[in-house]
Amino acid sequence: MPETAAIKQTAAVIDIGSGAVRMVVAEFGPQASIRRLENLSQPVRLGRDVFTTGRISAPVMRETMEILRNFKTVADTYGVKRLHAIATAAVREAVNRDNFVDKAFLLAGIDVEVVEGAEENRLDLLAVESALEDELQLQKKNCLIMEVGCGATEIIVLTKGKVELTRTLPIGSIRLPERLVPGRGEPGVMQRVIRRAAHTMAEDARREYDLGQVDTFIAMGSDMRLAARQIAGATEQGHTVLAVKDFLDFAKPLAKVPPEELAAKYAIPFADAETLYPAILISTCFLAETKVESLIVPMASIRDGLLLEMSQMASGGKRTDVSRQVSSSARSLGRKYRYDEPHALAVGALSLKLFDLLKAEHGLGLRERMLLETAAILHDIGIYISPTSHHKHSAYLVNASEVFGLRKSDKEIVSNVVRYHRRSLPKPTHTAYMSLPRIDRTVVAKLSAILRVADALDNPHQQKVQDFTLDKAQDSYTIWVGPEAGDVSLERQAVQSKGDMFVEIFGASIALKQRSA
Repeated sequence: MPETAAIKQTAAVIDIGSGAVRMVVAEFGPQASIRRLENLSQPVRLGRDVFTTGRISAPVMRETMEILRNFKTVADTYGVKRLHAIATAAVREAVNRDNFVDKAFLLAGIDVEVVEGAEENRLDLLAVESALEDELQLQKKNCLIMEVGCGATEIIVLTKGKVELTRTLPIGSIRLPERLVPGRGEPGVMQRVIRRAAHTMAEDARREYDLGQVDTFIAMGSDMRLAARQIAGATEQGHTVLAVKDFLDFAKPLAKVPPEELAAKYAIPFADAETLYPAILISTCFLAETKVESLIVPMASIRDGLLLEMSQMASGGKRTDVSRQVSSSARSLGRKYRYDEPHALAVGALSLKLFDLLKAEHGLGLRERMLLETAAILHDIGIYISPTSHHKHSAYLVNASEVFGLRKSDKEIVSNVVRYHRRSLPKPTHTAYMSLPRIDRTVVAKLSAILRVADALDNPHQQKVQDFTLDKAQDSYTIWVGPEAGDVSLERQAVQSKGDMFVEIFGASIALKQRSA
């Protein structure tokens, strides 16, 4: 028993949202187990400020800092050693976000990480998989996972467990289209406007994925959890299943009930009551784009995803591997731009093999390996725009797209690696490259050198080179392929031509040779 107690750790996560600041204090036990000790929530007006004026006002800034100070006091009372604070849409879009983050550190002693939509999607998926893993086989479903927040709506589409599509949509229970105000205005007008906006967004997504194929609708968010409790009652399970008809019957009367009555009826803060109907309405609109007859509401949030990662690290275990999902998302993006999939996957496999064989020389880790595979999959998507200078078009498309699991800094590395998979090497005049931190520029150079060689090995797009060995000498490397590859004269010439960056980065030449039969 004393041994078990000795390895327990107390941690906390803080989620600074557009409508509320929430904190969970938890205890981590053996094998990444989690026991929640405290749940706190305080409404804030961050979203109302940012989505109308673009900045966080001084009064709201002071109010939020006071909440953070109080939360920090509670965390200290519990003896919290690990505290992870994130901020989402409102802080992310505020022009004075840096001032907000600085004040949080100076006045409350809390280091706030401003996360992007892609990171929210990743944490949401972690939370959902953890809540449903024993009761729902996601790898056999076509799932739409959706969370309506105050400032944005996060969407993840899974096909047989693989990420097919992710979106961060600029609509939420506070940020409504066409200057609608939560809790005010004619219900009929709000319904028409939100339905039109949701349908337009669904049509945009339909270019990549037909929502009619969805057979499992998973709805996250505090508003959906409230609806689930009201419809099905409290539950000890990790999720609640609601019939679509029962959910619509619950949602319809909400339009005619004033926020103050909703607050009294459901014992919730007025700010939550004011945004309840818009959030539920947005969910019903996207639900109408599918053909499902029931929806699943997991009793989980982005905070559960954060806690899961923290508990894995605290127990010494590995973090949940997202590389498979990142690869799946990249392939989906490639199909959107009609890429040559056999070539892209071949270059990806060849790149990873080279990366592994050169591990001692480049000194990079699993994160960089994942970024290399992503760049290899997407290196030619710019051909969709034009074959001329397609490396530059590919870099632009990567930067402008969402790839599940990649933060902004990750995408900047991937887009630069894609940019240098052919033609010129990085130069001091290349702004996108030079604006990277020095350590990221080093990563880009190493990964680009490897990708250029891997791309050369499939230069004719015929996948002749399926396997190879690598001989290392003091000043040269030799890639050996077998006679089964056939005539590799074009590949040999391409390796010689595109090996210039490899020579510069690894200090040795590289050549392709073939063993005789």
